[in-house]
Amino acid sequence: MATTTRRAWLRPPQLRTLDDQGERHATWLELFFDLVFVISIAEVVHTLEDYRSLGDFLGTAGLFVAVWWAWVGYTVYADRFDTDDLLHRVLVLAGMLAVIAMALSVHDALHGGAAQFALTFVAVRGIVLLLNARARRHAAAARPLLNLYLTAFSIGASLWLVSVFVPEPARYVLWGVALVIELSAPWVGRHQIAKAPIHASHLVERFGLFTLIVLGESVISVAQGAADVDWTAATVAAAIGGFVAVACLWWLYFDRIDDGAIRSVLQGLTWNYAHLPLLAGLVSVAVGTEYAVIEAADGELQRSTALALGAGTALYLLATVVTGLAVRRTTDRVRWPALAAAALALAIGLAWPLELPLGLLLVLDLMLVVLVIVESAGRLRAAPAPGTEPL
Repeated sequence: MATTTRRAWLRPPQLRTLDDQGERHATWLELFFDLVFVISIAEVVHTLEDYRSLGDFLGTAGLFVAVWWAWVGYTVYADRFDTDDLLHRVLVLAGMLAVIAMALSVHDALHGGAAQFALTFVAVRGIVLLLNARARRHAAAARPLLNLYLTAFSIGASLWLVSVFVPEPARYVLWGVALVIELSAPWVGRHQIAKAPIHASHLVERFGLFTLIVLGESVISVAQGAADVDWTAATVAAAIGGFVAVACLWWLYFDRIDDGAIRSVLQGLTWNYAHLPLLAGLVSVAVGTEYAVIEAADGELQRSTALALGAGTALYLLATVVTGLAVRRTTDRVRWPALAAAALALAIGLAWPLELPLGLLLVLDLMLVVLVIVESAGRLRAAPAPGTEPL
């Protein structure tokens, strides 16, 4: 009886992606886990709202990389090994607490709170190390890959820990080196990934859900901007314009998320990593939409607001092109309209007259709506006629 109870509560993690590549959806624990990253993304956006210099923007972009990478670490582990036993749940819940602490450390990480952020990131990474060490013990086929990951993540965590005792700006250099080491590990171990593959359809869904979280922050930013000003014709028009832009960005991503398939390790890595600039662009748009609504009340934008909207949209569109190329069929065409729209969005951010805030949003919306129409029409033309689909 004791042995049976133990097996029911403690089931060693097994590499299940070798034999199970059928349809799989996010578990309730995975969805619960994502909630703490709602806080993390909100804190990144709020940091950019309060610190708007170029240095702060670049530094916060680095913090966003760390936040995104923390999510990837848990997500990819669960994709391969999630057994949902007692120990797994306890470790994931502990990881959620660590992520909350990390999220609350983001705002001041570049302004006196760097040590706190570093320590919380080490805690987040430490739990991922425990999960992977447990999997290494029980999943022999994944050991070569996990040996690499455990080494890279341990070196990275050590550098984060050492940085607590190092003065700025050298502390931030250590953070950058640690992230480079960890981010490069999957590329170095790409040949081992074939022996411990990802569950492609499940991971596509997980990345889509995280993208929704960031899109949700963009919608909140529109509402927040409208809440901070008097409702005039200009501010209402700006809020509507900001929402239309975010809605178009949602459309352009999720209308194509099921196109093609990840057929190789290289495609999977390209698709996964292209989401980093894609999500960073969305964060930039979130900040830009809020301030565009606020500044519309004064009748003049700041250049940083125009750049956040224009450059953020351009970065997002370029990343969607890369994700599409990663999974496209050889007969598919390059998305030239999206590339042209990205170039136009960047030009708008760089050169738009700041005394015309509503004009910027109108032009940006018009460009995105046209792009949605062009891409939707292209998809309809490329779709097989009814009755001609392959059996």
